[in-house]
Amino acid sequence: MSTGNIQHYDVIIAGARCAGAATALLLARQGARVLVLDKSRYGTDTLSTHALMRGAVLQLHRWGLLPAVAGAGTPAVRSTTFHLTDAVTTIPIKPKHGVEALYAPRRAILDAILADAARSAGADVRFGASLTGLRRDRAGRVTGITGRVGAARLEASADLVIGADGRRSTVARAVRGRPGHPRRAGVGRRHIPVRP
Repeated sequence: MSTGNIQHYDVIIAGARCAGAATALLLARQGARVLVLDKSRYGTDTLSTHALMRGAVLQLHRWGLLPAVAGAGTPAVRSTTFHLTDAVTTIPIKPKHGVEALYAPRRAILDAILADAARSAGADVRFGASLTGLRRDRAGRVTGITGRVGAARLEASADLVIGADGRRSTVARAVRGRPGHPRRAGVGRRHIPVRP
């Protein structure tokens, strides 16, 4: 089954967890047309550390999402204790830059909050959608993706494709697998025009 016509986005992001959803949120808030695909189901957990350092908590605060993290029952971390061989030291977390405490939300909570915020900002966020490959033009430039949503085939084009789909990234594998290309990750920079 095919989608028929191919939709165009400014950016397509593979992966709707912390990195992908946060990127989608920021791009969508700037007016970019964003498609986010994640093979997992909405709200699933993943193996991860749960502690957010001050920088991450500060970003959640700036984005207006920290109340949702606390509201989901995530306790505030106001001190941390180090157990050394011959001593135990407790250090208080001092309020700084508008952040009163640190947090350690489960990933199922954090990822859902970020994905919901990206969707509210206008991103098209789809769970249960697997990326199967990259679309390329004749010169080999990536111009979009191919994938599946259930039994339906998905094709979409974009000015930029971002792989935020984890250690076994389909995007990284597809880019690295090109003959004549180095087998290392790269960083690209591209201006994405956004509509006011």
